[in-house]
Amino acid sequence: MSSEPELNPPPHGFRIIPCTGVDLFLRHRMAPMGLIINARLDPSIMEATLWTLVEHKFPRAGARVACRNGIYELQIPDVFDIRNPPFVFTVENHPEMYHRDGRPEIPLGLTGSKPCVTPDPELAWLFQNPTCPRSLDDFIRSNVPSVHIYVTVFDDLTFLGFLAPHIMIDGIGIVTLLDAWTRLVRGDDIDTIRGMEWDAQPLAHFSSGPVKSDVPRGFFRPSSPLGLQETQEATPDELDPKDIPRFKIMDELQAQGSVECVGSADVLSAWWLKTVYGDRRLTDHTPIHIHMYRNLRDMPIFANDAPLAKPYIHNLILTSAVLPIPASAFQTESLGALALRIRRSIVAYNSDLEAICADLRWMCAGSGSNALEVLHWCPPGAEWVLQTNLRFGKLAELDFSGAVVGHAPKAAARVVFFYPFLITNPPSAFRGVEGVLMEDADVVWMRIGVRAKAVFGLQPISFINVAQVWHM
Repeated sequence: MSSEPELNPPPHGFRIIPCTGVDLFLRHRMAPMGLIINARLDPSIMEATLWTLVEHKFPRAGARVACRNGIYELQIPDVFDIRNPPFVFTVENHPEMYHRDGRPEIPLGLTGSKPCVTPDPELAWLFQNPTCPRSLDDFIRSNVPSVHIYVTVFDDLTFLGFLAPHIMIDGIGIVTLLDAWTRLVRGDDIDTIRGMEWDAQPLAHFSSGPVKSDVPRGFFRPSSPLGLQETQEATPDELDPKDIPRFKIMDELQAQGSVECVGSADVLSAWWLKTVYGDRRLTDHTPIHIHMYRNLRDMPIFANDAPLAKPYIHNLILTSAVLPIPASAFQTESLGALALRIRRSIVAYNSDLEAICADLRWMCAGSGSNALEVLHWCPPGAEWVLQTNLRFGKLAELDFSGAVVGHAPKAAARVVFFYPFLITNPPSAFRGVEGVLMEDADVVWMRIGVRAKAVFGLQPISFINVAQVWHM
């Protein structure tokens, strides 16, 4: 006579929240962010304010990721203390200026109207502890807090590394925490900061009801082994600024009699795709499947068919798919035509709320079991690219001035550089991942993941000065 296996009870002193299907879909990825602030900051102020913020406003940020009885979940301490801290906070102090002793040069203060190319400054060592977990399995085995903060301080610069497994948080969630953190650092009353309830589950109602789709839109079941797609693309070590088209999108549309318009994000995406794929042969008709992350927080799909009313740091993103584009089209089509393709796809995605809900039900059904399935971003014989965009995060506006060392009047301590360091084991083959990292008054920084390792800075004429692209 067989008996059911005994289930492991939840650990004493912890509250439990199950991971959603959207969380599980991103479980193999890490969510690192490296920021450079133009001042020496006091790590003790930073640690104390972040502790207060997590304890009183975002207790879920202090969770541990666990897999109990075959189910991924977040385990949140009832009380944060030395035994169960809300995060791991590591400091490395250098009582000297950064720019000395042959350290890598940081490409700050880029000017001019031409595209620029800079080498990868290779700064990852400044944003991470060599012993920190590098995969979701590492986090689960070590039973440590999900958020790791690594601060490297010099007299003129502070390097702030934020690391967590992606199953725990998305880019919007990181930006939400950073914004609230800097407000507390500057002395804002904590009662004026909007927080997140420890038991918030805005996707709970998507875990029930009929699942009408076989897979989420834009994804494919594996019909044959794919592996890495070998293509005929040539990735140059340098890009000639003369080859970058000048932006005359609206003039093109008006000349064609079109009443449609495109946004700067559409133009930036199209321009970068033309830059990346512009060297493909005119006879190359390989379908390129473009996926673009879509933040769902402002969509009227939550309680009372309304947007999400309160902050939420966990994963609330899906991808909208642009209809496949032949590789040769990135040479033959105008920038305006490609930008319109992207804009039309976004408009169609945003207007089909029923389909968005169907995708979420597929993800969240059966305690997220569907999201554990292996899906492909494109069918065999095609290629895919995944675009992200953190411009909305306004990272350059984050103000850490309340933590500046010294008694002189505090000048604004701003983020001046975003370093997209990778930390995953084994390394992810994100050859097709690209996106906008941040912008300030002068610069838009971008990246792309390919096999080659180099950094490209590309400058359109009208609305950005420099776009940096990371080849990893």
